[in-house]
Amino acid sequence: MFKKSLLILLSYLPISAFGAEFEFSLGAGLQYSGIIGTQFSVKHQDSKYFMSVGLPGYSVGMQTIVSDDEYHSVGFSLGEIQGIFDGDSRYGFITYNYHLEGFKDSGWVLGAGVGVYDEESYTPLFSNQRINPSRKAMFTLDVGYKF
Repeated sequence: MFKKSLLILLSYLPISAFGAEFEFSLGAGLQYSGIIGTQFSVKHQDSKYFMSVGLPGYSVGMQTIVSDDEYHSVGFSLGEIQGIFDGDSRYGFITYNYHLEGFKDSGWVLGAGVGVYDEESYTPLFSNQRINPSRKAMFTLDVGYKF
């Protein structure tokens, strides 16, 4: 599923880089792939397409402006958290972000998301008992600063 979603996302990227801007962000939350992470994005008109790498995962997604004043954006984020002592977890979220300085300017971004968190089965460290896979509805809060 993740590979198919990545191919769909990449097909929406602009063919030429003319008129596109690049952006770098630091933040925390699942849009930034975990506890702390970085987000690299390409902005094209009123949308941005991003890839993030963080501790301990990675994700891809997009955001688009939904208001005339360019402070509100919605989108999605798909990713995977790498398990260190437990199984890997995949997630998919519908996201909302509020840009304190506007979508096209540098500044703080506050975000939230609702989606599905899917955990693989695993055997905990120093145990023989297998933990079954689980799928949960989740809510995420994100905060970041874009440069």
